[in-house]
Parts: sequence; structure tokens; C-alpha cells
Amino acid sequence: MDHVQEAVQALVDDDLAAGRHLGVQVAAVQAGVLVVDVAAGHLDPARTRPVRSDSVFCCFSVTKALAALVVWRLVEAGRVGLDDPVAAHWPGFRAPVTVRQVLAHQGGLHRAPPGIDVDLLTADRAGIEWVAALEPAWEPGTATGYHTLTHGWLLRGLVEAVTGRPFPATFAPGVWCGLPAEVADRAAVVVEAPGSRGLEWIVPNGHVHPAAEAMPPAFEPDWNDPRVRAALQPAFSGWASATALARVFGALAAGGGGMFRSDTVAAMARPVVEAVDVCLDVEVRRSAGFELGGRWEGGAVGALGPRTTAFGHGGHGGQVVVADPEADLAIAVLVNLLPAPQLASERTTVVCELIRGLLDAA
Repeated sequence: MDHVQEAVQALVDDDLAAGRHLGVQVAAVQAGVLVVDVAAGHLDPARTRPVRSDSVFCCFSVTKALAALVVWRLVEAGRVGLDDPVAAHWPGFRAPVTVRQVLAHQGGLHRAPPGIDVDLLTADRAGIEWVAALEPAWEPGTATGYHTLTHGWLLRGLVEAVTGRPFPATFAPGVWCGLPAEVADRAAVVVEAPGSRGLEWIVPNGHVHPAAEAMPPAFEPDWNDPRVRAALQPAFSGWASATALARVFGALAAGGGGMFRSDTVAAMARPVVEAVDVCLDVEVRRSAGFELGGRWEGGAVGALGPRTTAFGHGGHGGQVVVADPEADLAIAVLVNLLPAPQLASERTTVVCELIRGLLDAA
């Protein structure tokens, strides 16, 4: 497998030389074997700290897939049903939505609190209390709209209501919700390039677009604020190395790997919605908690690949993790220089397509 490692390293080196990356990790696990482990570039803009295999990056919305796994543990244990009303488990929760609808962003609870700031974003309970009292923007189940920030509060609130314990700060070995102080010295600094948030198009003609409700354009959090980095917010505050992520999703690609039963993993990839997302204005495929692979119109594929049984999640700036059970393959890509959304998606897709092609999994 040395040729796969060498080819991915060469691609990453070319991107670094062209200024398309600051720091990057790429990892792939096939049939339980780590076949790609690339760490290159720097963790900081001053380029004083090189990226290593055990460096950790902010996963951004990849965290949503990790949080979904926490809910799926409760589903597999019989403590939660996907079609249960959330209110059946969460006293005081107002909206008539099911667990499945929440996981698939169908609940209409995407609106962030008015005047949201870093204090509210990182508060322990304020966001959870906000979503518990929120009225749906549409009849749950009739549309899908990306819950950029509120998804984390919804999943955390559900898990804590069911278990009676704090949401887990550790998803898996080397994968955390909130940056632990003990690994802060090997954590990447986040650098946003101009246009990285892709918010310019979401308030056309003075109309408040649902995306502007989900992530208000005036709200510009400093992702390097220690409070934000340490926040227990399962929408965006995951921290991991690419190798740690690839090992988790490699176990899923292998049918559960002792983490879940094989029938549970199959259910994770079962489609729930294929429709235009009212917040993102693009067609999406989602299961209960994950984005799905497959070919789009014209035959194009994204980072998750051509198979509809592949599942995972993308994140701000080009982060991605995918489990591809038919190929017994998992891929994770993490970066700390965040470009405009289209460039981020293309950059990550090229890496994933290269790996799949070299491993005869295209």
C-alpha cells in the first residue's frame, strides 16, 4: 500500500506548495488496516508548529456525525426509538418532532437565538433551553433544512434527558467534544480565508433566508477563542486527528467493529430524505444522523463517493469523514485553512477520489 500513501502525500504537498492548505491530515482505513496516514503543513499561521499524525483539528460539522453515534448507542440499547417523540424523553420539550426527524434536520428547529454571541454559544444550558421552547418553522417531516448550530443543542439535550448524565466529552479514543486542555498544545489554529463562510448569498433582496436564521451573518465567532474550542457543543466542537476519525468510521465500514451491531450500522445508512435543503438551497441525501454518498445529476460524486450505502459528514472548510461499507473503507480529511465552500468541497473530493481510485474502490 506504499503507493497509496506516496500518491496522497504528493497531492497534499502540491496543494501546500500552491497555498491551498496551511495544515492537513488525511487518513484511510481499509479492512481494519491504516493504509493512508498523511500529516503535512503547520498548525499555526506563523508556521512554527508542524502537523504530526497525533495533532488534532477542529472537526466542525463532522461533529454532528459523531454526536449521532451517541444517539445510535441509545437506539441500539433500546432506550430510544427513532420514531419516538423527543418530548417523550425530554420533559419540557415543546415541538412535536421525532428523534428521526431531529437527526435528519427535518424538525424545523433551525433558528439560532436572536442576538446570539459567544457567551450564549458556549453557555452550558442556554442553547438547550432555547431549542426546547422553539416553535417549528415548518411542519416536522415536511421539509429538511440544515440546523447549523441548533442541531448540537438538540442532540445534547436529548442524550442528557435520556441518560441523566452530561453529554460525553469523549466520543472515542482520541476524539473529543470540546478541546481538552491536555491536548491544546497539539491543536490546530483555525484560519478562515475571505468568503469562507459563504454567507453572501443568503439574504437576497432583503428577504431573511432560512440559512441566515440558522447561522446569522452578523455572528462571527472566533473559532480560536478558548471558550469556543472547549465548548461542549455537538454541532461543531469535535476535535480529533484524521487517524482517530478514520479508525472510528473504519469500524463502522467493517460492520460495526465491536462498536455497534451490523444491523445497527446498516440502519445508519438507511435514507430518510432526498430533497432540496431549504437552508442550503442544494439537494441533499440524509439518513438519521448522516450525509449519504451517491451520484448526482450528470454522474458527479462528492467526497462521500458514488455508493448510496456510504455515510458520514462534511464540515466547514472541507473537513470530512466517510464510512463506505461496500468497500470496507473509511476516509478522513482535516484542514485548518478554510476556503470558500465550493473550493473546500472540491479540494476534499479530489483527495477522497484519489484514495478510492488507488484502492479499487471508485
